[in-house]
Amino acid sequence: MSPLTWRLGDLFAKHAFLLKGLGWGGMPLHAVKQDLLEGRLVKLAIEDLAEESLILPMSAVYLTAKPPGPCRALAHRALKAVFRSHAVGPEVAQPHAPEVVAL
Repeated sequence: MSPLTWRLGDLFAKHAFLLKGLGWGGMPLHAVKQDLLEGRLVKLAIEDLAEESLILPMSAVYLTAKPPGPCRALAHRALKAVFRSHAVGPEVAQPHAPEVVAL
């Protein structure tokens, strides 16, 4: 990796850097949508990298012996509803093993 590469752990700082024209980087769409619509940022097409490959799967994992309480279950359902169009796989439930739910 180049010594000229900057890595930022804070998305707000990264967003500010991008708006000032200090480089390029990946950002969540919801964080930059308005900037894209108003022309402050532009979407780059990366050669040999399909846009679908940039989607990150999300999962909620818990032991079936200790299911989430009402608050966490509500949060899981809400996240699942929001991200349903980006789900990468079906829900998976295995008896007597941790349950993995694709959000």
